[in-house]
Parts: sequence; C-alpha cells; structure tokens
Amino acid sequence: MQMLPYVSRPEDAGISSRGILNYLDAVKEAGLEHHAVWVLRHGQVAAKINFAPYDDHTPHMLFSLSKSFCSAAAGFAVQEGLLQWDTKLIDVLPEKFPENPSEWLRAITLHDLLIMGSGLKPESDNVDGEDWAKAVLACGCDHQPGTHFHYNSHGTYLISCMVQKVTGMTCRDYLVPRLFEPLGMGIPKWDCCPAGVNVGGWGLWLSCEQIAPFGQCLLQKGMWDGKQVLPREWLDRATISQIDNTNGEGPWPENSWGAGYGYQFWRCPGDRYRGDGMFAQFCIVDEKRDMVVCCVSGVPDIGKALDCIYNHLFAAADMDAASKAEQAALQARLEALAYPWPTHDGTVPIPSVYRHEGVTLTVEAEDVTLDLTDEQFTFPMGKVRHSESIQSSCGMQDGTLRLLVRYLQGPFTIDAACTFTADAAELTLRGIGQEEHTLTLRRE
Repeated sequence: MQMLPYVSRPEDAGISSRGILNYLDAVKEAGLEHHAVWVLRHGQVAAKINFAPYDDHTPHMLFSLSKSFCSAAAGFAVQEGLLQWDTKLIDVLPEKFPENPSEWLRAITLHDLLIMGSGLKPESDNVDGEDWAKAVLACGCDHQPGTHFHYNSHGTYLISCMVQKVTGMTCRDYLVPRLFEPLGMGIPKWDCCPAGVNVGGWGLWLSCEQIAPFGQCLLQKGMWDGKQVLPREWLDRATISQIDNTNGEGPWPENSWGAGYGYQFWRCPGDRYRGDGMFAQFCIVDEKRDMVVCCVSGVPDIGKALDCIYNHLFAAADMDAASKAEQAALQARLEALAYPWPTHDGTVPIPSVYRHEGVTLTVEAEDVTLDLTDEQFTFPMGKVRHSESIQSSCGMQDGTLRLLVRYLQGPFTIDAACTFTADAAELTLRGIGQEEHTLTLRRE
C-alpha cells in the first residue's frame, strides 16, 4: 500500500523551514488556534505541526469538510451506474416530495445539489424532526435549479439520501471499501439523522493524519498505489468551477469565497481548490506546487486561517532553503509547541458553593467543579486533568480564577474567568464556539 513518507527536514521536500517559522509566528500573532497541520509536497510529509494538547491522529469534527467526502460517494455511485449527474432527485426519492411539487422542485438534479445550485429556499437549511428530507423539500424553491448559488448543508444531506437509496448503504459504509480502506484511513465515524442516513454535509470525524492521504489522492488525480481509486470523471468535475458563487457579482479569483465552486469543493486564490469546514478544517490542494495542506483547528475566522496558510505554508515552496540554524530552530519549536494552561499563584478562594439558576461553581482546596446544567467539569488547581476527549485546568492569578476546558476532538473551548466578593462570584464564560456572557453566582 502507498504510504506517505516522511522527510527529516522540510528542505528535503522543497519546503523552506523559514516559511514554516513564519507561519508559526503569524498564527501566534493572530491568536489562531490550529490543532494539527500537515504539509505535503511531492508526495512526502514535509512537516507535521501539532499544537499540544492536540495531535494529528485523534479523530476531529470536520464540519463541512465532510461535504467533499459525500461528493466522492456520489462520484462512485455515478461511476458504478447507480446514478447520473442529471439524475433527478424526485426519481430517486419520490416519497419525500410534497403533493403537487413545483416545476422547479421536480427539476432538481444530483448536479444541482453538488454545486449548491438546487434553488431550495434558505429556510430548508434549518429543519429538524424525524424526516429531514421531507422537511427540506416542503420548503420549496425560490430559484430555478442550476442558476443560483446558495450554500445549503441540507442539500448535501439530500445527496447522502440519494446515495443510500441507490446503494442500500450509508455514505460511510459505501466509502469504506472504495476510499477509506484503500487509503489506510480505517472506518471513521459519521453522524446520522434520525432516519439512519449519514448527515452528509457535516458529521464526519477524521484526524489530520487521515485527511492527508485523501488530499494526496486528489492531487494524484485519484491514483493511489498504482490504481485509480477516486473516480477520475468525478474528480475532474468536482475540482473545477461549476457555478459562479458570487451570483453575478464576480468572479473574484483572489477571494476564497468568490473564485467558483465545484462539486462540494471551493476554488481558491492561486488556482488551488479546497474542502473546508467551520472553525478551519481544511484540505487544500495546490497542483502547481505539487502540494497539499490539511489541518484541523479551532479558528472562528476561517479567512484569517486561510491567509496564514496561503501566505506562509504554500509560499514556503517558493523560498530558498533555510539556513542550518533556522532548520534547527524550527525542529526545536515544533517539539515545544503547546497552548498554555492557566497559571496558578498558589492562592485559593475560600471553599464555597456558588449558584445561579442552572450553573453551580464549587470551590474546594485543590480543585474547582463547574456544573453548566448539561455538562460538568472538574479543574485541578495548577494542574491539568486528562480524560479521553477533554482536558481541563484552573489557576488563580492576581485575584482572578481562570478555568479552561479544551475539547480534544473538536474546536471548542470554555475559557472562564471568575472574581469573588464576600457573598458572590462573578463568572464570565467565553471560548471558541461560545457566546460570551457574565453571570453573578450567589454564595450559599
């Protein structure tokens, strides 16, 4: 089986260590929390960048990067004659359509769904209940299919429904022998709707280490270990611009959201393409430089994350080799990369219990417990508590108690600060994926 070989230094794959150092400086200055990043060039792993406590082998929430894999499942179904690009949704899922569907609704094809051009109304991307497909289609269309770009994750869900209907398998199970196992990716988790259909547009969990061979296989035009693994016709259609995603205002080739959209892939500045997900989950392919950059992250501002990658990691392929001193500096820095935990000055608040509605803060001599109704966290003072999917710590500094939770399989953090008076605690909750708010908890 083809494996991705590692080089001892980035220069051996034509990547400058100085460029990677520039990237590390840039993300630190911008306050961006990438969790794990792989840089591939010429089929080799030029750099593995892990920011502790995160790593590159723990499955991570991919959010909309899942869409690119759902698209691949549709590509296999077309290759095997089970679907066609112009197959109408109503011909595969007639039981999900409302009575007397409109002409536009009846016209939606697999191609339209893949290019985010279904014409479905925006409210169709905000449905729930027991039958998502019926709920989506009940919303109807506000544009003729194929004529208007509108990003719609439930449209991708309908692709997953189509694949499952014609294959008798979920997208995940269908991809296992066709993609995941041939690329050595194992059998990943993919969340399902109440009806047991992979949600398609999100919900896939993969590590950076698992994303990397997918990106390299894309770069190799679907070839892996001397065999055509990904369908070539699908790949050629998926990675070019199939629709103007500015709806007539562009295109904007130097804008990451205005350079065109393919089959669940975005066209990028620099003639690249990418699959991406919320909080900066990326698989970016640069054919000109023979490069792939993939990462899992906790970055709310995807644009800033992309700029750092474009301006430093891809640019590292255009730079001269770094000096021996810079190469050594990079290796030392990579070995020490870690996000900080709260510092602790040794002081401890008076042990007490504080409450506000569903929130309880329990302060003890050596640890603190925070109960947020649906989750409970324990924070050791000045130490890190390890569990399978969460790490937590707290510390007192200058009269403020800081509590930090990191979810190791996703972007989210809870970063709380608490100050105390004689009879109350003022708790400010913030973090990645959290809406900041302040509560006054009363001491019991």
